[in-house]
Amino acid sequence: MTGYGRAEGGTTFGHLLVEIKSVNHRFLDSRIRLPRQLASLEPMILNHLKNSIARGRVEVSLSLLSTGSGMGEPSLNIALAQLYRQAAETASSALNLPNTVGLEFLLRMPDVLQVSDAGADPETAWNEVRPILDQAIRALGDMRSREGEALTDDFQKTLASLEVHRLRLEQLKETVVVDFRERLQTRLKNLLNENGGVDPVRLHQEVALFADRCDISEELARLESHFKQFGEILFLPEPVGRRLDFLLQEMFREINTIGSKANHLEVTQTVLQMKNLVERLREQAQNVE
Repeated sequence: MTGYGRAEGGTTFGHLLVEIKSVNHRFLDSRIRLPRQLASLEPMILNHLKNSIARGRVEVSLSLLSTGSGMGEPSLNIALAQLYRQAAETASSALNLPNTVGLEFLLRMPDVLQVSDAGADPETAWNEVRPILDQAIRALGDMRSREGEALTDDFQKTLASLEVHRLRLEQLKETVVVDFRERLQTRLKNLLNENGGVDPVRLHQEVALFADRCDISEELARLESHFKQFGEILFLPEPVGRRLDFLLQEMFREINTIGSKANHLEVTQTVLQMKNLVERLREQAQNVE
């Protein structure tokens, strides 16, 4: 599910800003951006996210808006700066060009100006970061919850449409056999000669075999159960996305079986409509944690 959460607060190492963004994804895919001073906290943040968010591509960004006293002091590598200056003088002499190397140039060279890490204990830093991170996670959760309420309404409407089609199939399941009997009787009359007539025993056998092959009662009963479970799961206070995925796979399997069993135009049309609705549910379910 999509969402955004933001929180900030003061710490001993600076004013910290935490931003969390999430978009739809079948699994949890976390990406974290940290300032160098807090790089050691990445495993703790990843583990914390796993306990708070079940699905989604999640991006977490921690920024220090101002630096605290514990973030280390800048140091100058004088020896390295002298080597850079000597190299510049050598190049100036060899190329017969003016030497314009100044302080600004030397300070920009790699490793000349360094900021040493304060060496803060990761556990201590984590105890300060976690409350601010939790505020951002709660803000993200609130936004995702509002989206979830809208999705639930849409799910229920789609389920209601599926149930209407299922009830229509309940009505058609007897018609399928009756229509087959009439078509078979007409076909046999055309095939047999005028004196042969239609063998009622053979007709009854063929109809009975077809009725057994095209019986969709079990599939319709399982679909009714799947629809009911799907509707109940929507209101559970826990991550349900993967359970919804499984139920949708089962629904699609039952609908496919019904389509392959019943050789009937209206059943086929109804099955196609149900497949479209289930596919819509499957796309929406990717948004559910």
